[in-house]
Parts: sequence; structure tokens; C-alpha cells
Amino acid sequence: MLNLGREDDRSESRGGRVRRLDTLLRQMKKERENYSSKPNWLLRTDDLERLRNEASYCFIDAGLRAQDALRELSTLDFTKFKVLDETSQKSHYDWIDASSCKVLDADSEKQCIENLERVIELVERVREMEETGSPEIRLDVAAPSTQAFERPLSTTRDLAALVSLKSVSQSKAAEALGISSRAIRDLVTNNRLAKTAKGRIACDQKFIDQFNARHSPLKK
Repeated sequence: MLNLGREDDRSESRGGRVRRLDTLLRQMKKERENYSSKPNWLLRTDDLERLRNEASYCFIDAGLRAQDALRELSTLDFTKFKVLDETSQKSHYDWIDASSCKVLDADSEKQCIENLERVIELVERVREMEETGSPEIRLDVAAPSTQAFERPLSTTRDLAALVSLKSVSQSKAAEALGISSRAIRDLVTNNRLAKTAKGRIACDQKFIDQFNARHSPLKK
């Protein structure tokens, strides 16, 4: 069970709110790390939805300054993803008890991670605002290069644009190559893709080779 230490006292200090946001960030980043590093890790969407709900309480407590972040957070839902039917689940994951555990299909799994990454970014922004006492959060500011998963879908099939980024998130690499995030992890394990020090997928020659092998660029 998640324990975020939320207090009912409306007079909670700004420092107290920052501590709650720190706890949220640790738990969400741990979930992302487990997914990236453990091949058999299953996403627990009920836990992710509880984390998202707790983030919304923190944003409400932050007041009008966080209203844009709260509005966007409300559009990120971890309860509406598709799961594999029992037959498909058994064929792919025969070690899982289908009666007690649900597995997302590839598209839903990818979207779930993208939602998680976006929630983490929103929480980080609200936390920074709370810590510094800044008057508002500017969600219209371009995301830093380390958040390349924010780029539009059209860039994921533009090899030159991808290479110029130097690296992309695991979910964006999966989207670019047209495969699942688990397949990306397998390619990394088999040394057919490389990871950066920050755990992102390097857009190097290995990535180019995988991209060209899957999309068969037209000969001029």
C-alpha cells in the first residue's frame, strides 16, 4: 500500500508539500526504473493511478499557480488501458497467473510509460515552484532535450531528426522502431542497441541500423 504521508491540516507548510512531492517522485521514478531494468516487471496501473491522484491533491494544495498542471494531469489516466486476453497472455507470459494478474498490450504499455513520464515532469515542475516560491508554472516552455519523449509523433520516423537528438527515451525508441518497449530492452541486452549513462537509448550507428532494417528506406 502506498503511504505518502499526506496531512489533513490545511495549514501544512510549503516544506511539507515539497516533502510529499519528493515522496511521489521517488515512487514514480522507482516504478520507471524497475520497468526499464527488469525484463519481467509488470506495470501496476492501479498503483500508478493512485500516485496520479495523490499528485492532483498536491497540485490543488499548491493553489492557482498549479492550475494548468492540474488541468493537464487530469487528462492522464491509468485506468483505461487495454489488457491481453487470457490466451494471448499465456502465449507470451506463461509464468504469469492470468487469474490474478493483468498484462497490458504493447500499445497500452507504451502509452502507460509515456503518461508516467509526463506525470513525473509535471510533479517536478510543481515541486520546483513550491521550493522556490515562483509565482506560476509555465507549461508552454519547451521541454529540455532530456525529455525528447515530448516530441510529436511525426519526428519518430524522421531518422535525421532522431539522430540529431543524440538519444531518446525507451518509449520513443520503441515508437520510432515500431516495436514494444520490451523488445527495446531485448535489443539492449543483446548489444544491438546502446544505452546512455542516463538510461536513454543512444541514437548511434546501432540505432540507425535497427531503424533502416525495419523501415527499408527508399533508394534514390
